[in-house]
Amino acid sequence: MSDLLTIGASGVRAYQAALVVTGDNVANADSIGYVRRTLKVSAQPGAAGTPTSRDTAIGAGAAAGVVGRATDALKQATARTASGDHARFAARGDWLERLQTLVTSSEVTERLAGAFDAGTDLAAAPTSVPARQIFLDRLDEAASGISGLGKQLAGLEDDINSALDLTTAELNDATAALARVNDELRRTRGGGAAGNGLLDERDKLLAEIADRVRIEVTEGVRGTVSVRVGGAAGPLLVPAVGNATRVAVRQGASGAELVLDPGHRAEAVRLPASGRLAGLLEAAGRVATARADLDGVASRFGAELNAWHAAGSDALGDPGQALFRTEALAISDGLANAGTAAIDFDIADGATLAAAGYALVNDSAGWTLARRDGSASVTAAAGSALSLDGVTIRPGSGAAAGDSWTLDLVTGARALALRPLAPERLALADRFVSDADPRNSGGATLRLTVDPAAAGLATPPPWTLRVTASGDAEISGTATGSLLATLPLDGTPIAGLGVSISVIGSPRAGDAFRILASAAGSGDNGNIRGLADVRAATGPGGSLEAGLDTSTARIATAVADTRRLTATAQAVKADTASAADAISGVDLDREAAELTRLQAAYRANAQVIAAARALFDTMLEVAG
Repeated sequence: MSDLLTIGASGVRAYQAALVVTGDNVANADSIGYVRRTLKVSAQPGAAGTPTSRDTAIGAGAAAGVVGRATDALKQATARTASGDHARFAARGDWLERLQTLVTSSEVTERLAGAFDAGTDLAAAPTSVPARQIFLDRLDEAASGISGLGKQLAGLEDDINSALDLTTAELNDATAALARVNDELRRTRGGGAAGNGLLDERDKLLAEIADRVRIEVTEGVRGTVSVRVGGAAGPLLVPAVGNATRVAVRQGASGAELVLDPGHRAEAVRLPASGRLAGLLEAAGRVATARADLDGVASRFGAELNAWHAAGSDALGDPGQALFRTEALAISDGLANAGTAAIDFDIADGATLAAAGYALVNDSAGWTLARRDGSASVTAAAGSALSLDGVTIRPGSGAAAGDSWTLDLVTGARALALRPLAPERLALADRFVSDADPRNSGGATLRLTVDPAAAGLATPPPWTLRVTASGDAEISGTATGSLLATLPLDGTPIAGLGVSISVIGSPRAGDAFRILASAAGSGDNGNIRGLADVRAATGPGGSLEAGLDTSTARIATAVADTRRLTATAQAVKADTASAADAISGVDLDREAAELTRLQAAYRANAQVIAAARALFDTMLEVAG
């Protein structure tokens, strides 16, 4: 009779424990990181057959075992790897989408084409003031578009670097937390609620780490894990015993690198091509390439148009000035600044800036502005402006003693700007022009090329070039008739004052040519017509417009490739996560069926107790 009661009571206790476990599964069905619990119910050994022996063939009821977690280590590892691959492409795709939006919305190619088109229109009406102003406006729009995009790309690169810093900090926090979980697992009894909760937290942290960098996980005693970067031979990130290794990331000479223990030994290893960190570094590299492409176009545009403009003569008869400013300064606050002063500065037109940049410091005596190479400096009292090399600084109030600022030299796209030029200062005419004597019998013409280094003739034009019977060229001053030089016509260009003269064709003895500097108010359009040659000139990536188009096309290709890879990685991630969840996830239908089964078992064991009680009562009545 006592055995019957024991059997029923043990069954009630065992299935009550199983019902509690199943109830926990249902309650935590939506809890992130929760792994389904299982409780194994087994038969207890039978009672002792005699005082000195035990009969194990006879059951003595049910016994509840330890609470286990329904997991599959291989499926979990596959799911973590797939999640990291998806995180890589998703992170890269997000930033590349932003890059593409910035580049396409800037319309830099269209603005550049508009400037050249306005130059073509101006060539048809070189004396038109409205046409000159439109050309200047289009040049300003092109320069503003290029510099604006350059600043936006620099800002995008800063944003990616901030995301890298944040992701790296999250990775270090997760590895440090995992090391603490390892420590707790070593001190916690397995199979209990606390131990299982720690294992859930462990798996959640492993998933967070794998989302940021690819890892290899090895499980040890009581569920502790050691984590290595990449594969089994990779560097140890989290040991089973001890503290986690802090990391940083950088773009190394041979690609993306993970720096282990950056504050001490700083060991660099290759960053695996999986995880959000890899995607961010790939995006940063693409943005850096786009910036370099734009800087190259900006430098070419500024240099080539400045050179083209310098070769011409403006409406006042003066040589063309530089059209664009190609250098600027970027100011940065000192990291230890304690004050609130705002710094305003401007750069004089045509100023030559120090390559090393400048440093601005406030102290008890006032302000100091110095070249960072130490070659020159100026000081001023509080409230006064400082000026050095055409850079004027106007510090605001609120600076603390010791506050400092740096002004770094900026070139490329961010520095490009149209100089303040009046329409009459556009150098549309050729600097030098020539005409042939109508009595010439030969078929020769002159080609004049502006060359600031040419100094063969000390007297400025106008000159007259006359072909002698011996095949030489006599060059004399047109106004005075004095002979300046006699030079052979052997195909070698003749160096004048700021001009190189080439005789093209077949001259005859007695042929004469005049060489003159363009006069003020000239309606000549020779130099503005040469703008078409600048537009068509090829360089790295082709012409200026083609270079921009090529860069934009590369970005579009990278975005399309990343979208395709992201979609594929998402499908793999979903499949592997589903396979892992099929084992470790909570299925409410399955839990409902389990509850029904366990409730039936619980009731059956309760009925055994009831039957035993009834039999006991009957036996007592008979005995009475």
